[in-house]
Amino acid sequence: MDDAIKREEAGEIARKLSECRNQLQHGNIFSCLARFREVLEKMLSTKMLASDEKELKNDINIFQKDLSNSRIFRDVYGPVAFHDNDFTTLLDFLKQLIRIKEEETIELMERNETKKVDNRQTSPQAAEVHNLLQQIKILIKKGDYAIAQETIAGDEEIIALLVEEYNVSGIRYRREGRFDEAVSEFKKALVVQPRDEGLYYNIARAHIAKKEWKAAAEVIGEGLKINPHFGEGITLLKYIRENGGIDV
Repeated sequence: MDDAIKREEAGEIARKLSECRNQLQHGNIFSCLARFREVLEKMLSTKMLASDEKELKNDINIFQKDLSNSRIFRDVYGPVAFHDNDFTTLLDFLKQLIRIKEEETIELMERNETKKVDNRQTSPQAAEVHNLLQQIKILIKKGDYAIAQETIAGDEEIIALLVEEYNVSGIRYRREGRFDEAVSEFKKALVVQPRDEGLYYNIARAHIAKKEWKAAAEVIGEGLKINPHFGEGITLLKYIRENGGIDV
């Protein structure tokens, strides 16, 4: 029974690493790094079978090479060389990248979005995707969530584009002090990607900015139900307890 639990956890790490690859392929570098951080946190905290550990280490080493060689990563962070199997150092480095480069990453995403708009003018396929995105956004704005989800139909490209757009808008609103609007954008992203603990983290931060400690604790609690190993979420919950007087 113990082995079965360990293999299940190893499978979860592999699934998240696959999500990292998908985000990188779509140019969503910030989402990619956030998920890669979660992969490393869980890898370092999970006991597993030696065969599973060896396979996962190999997969992570391959991915970090792909990451450092990717154009969008180099555009944002410059040339970086990672060392195989040194996951503790890599995790610390990722946390620094995410914290220091958040502003630059958002700006890069915005520039990429401008390029996408320009491409739609010449590509019929891109124009079709753009029109579909607009239809789904209208449905979400009206509160027709079930219809929006049916229209998305599990399309990973559409999901990635919508989550990125709502997430970037939410971060921008939060930076501008428009916290209610930020929460609204993050919740729209949750309609599209309901099991993204990072979105709950962003909502909680907006509540903290308004000193809404109870709401913040409840929201990050939901995120931690999705991923109990979510390091940033654990840290945020501790901060809420210490500063908001919330016992959760």
